[in-house]
Amino acid sequence: MLPKKNRIREGADFGAICRYSRSFSADGLILRIRENQLGLVRLGVSVGLKFSSKAVARNRMKRQVRAFFEQNLARIATSQDVVVIVGKTWEEKANPGPTIRQILVKNGLFKE
Repeated sequence: MLPKKNRIREGADFGAICRYSRSFSADGLILRIRENQLGLVRLGVSVGLKFSSKAVARNRMKRQVRAFFEQNLARIATSQDVVVIVGKTWEEKANPGPTIRQILVKNGLFKE
């Protein structure tokens, strides 16, 4: 489980990150990334009804995204707030980890 200090939970934080961040996308996933002053990586995940009307599918996707970040937390550049938005074009059965990794590597935020 992702530690509480590495989670974005407040609606105001989500809004600020989405408003004042850089946006990167690939294959129906959107990453909104903003530097923070906390010295750690924080993650927020947004999976809307347009992705799937079934809560089971939306929650599964959130768990997959969180699992990727939990496994790779040490490799992601510090002092970043990351919000992952899963779009309606993303397939329900697909694993988002490789696509997220690809976006982070392309923008120099993932240490190999």
